[in-house]
Amino acid sequence: MKNTAIVLIVVFLMLGCSSKKAPVTERKEAVIQYRDDFRSVSETGKRKFLTEMKANGETASVLILTKGFKGEDVVVTNEKKTLYKGNPISHLETGIAGYLTIDNTLATRISDKLSEKEAVIDPENARKYKFVYVMKDYAQQGNPYLITYSNKLRPLR
Repeated sequence: MKNTAIVLIVVFLMLGCSSKKAPVTERKEAVIQYRDDFRSVSETGKRKFLTEMKANGETASVLILTKGFKGEDVVVTNEKKTLYKGNPISHLETGIAGYLTIDNTLATRISDKLSEKEAVIDPENARKYKFVYVMKDYAQQGNPYLITYSNKLRPLR
């Protein structure tokens, strides 16, 4: 009887001491970061890539779709036209799903039908950086996009 009373007291104390979880807020905007602290290709390789992409000018930047793209319908547009419409899939080894040249004087929007969210690359940041990396992280609540602005080109192969 004494053991039963002790067990009941312990159970009631355990139930009363539950921790409250903070409410999860859903992000409306994409997460933005600025990084130049990762492994990159040589300056020669970077110049060759920019020449191939026709992005040597001041008004051009390269948009690189990275991890998290699983073949959903993705549309990349700016204020003038649709730049890309397709189903990119992130490569398992490199993490790259695709890349394209954008006009960094115009706001560029990336949207997909799966998450029904969009990321906006604002021209003010795009003008300062030559490369814009876009990743999708579905573990995040709300907007899954992570935008990284950089002047370094990560290895693409």
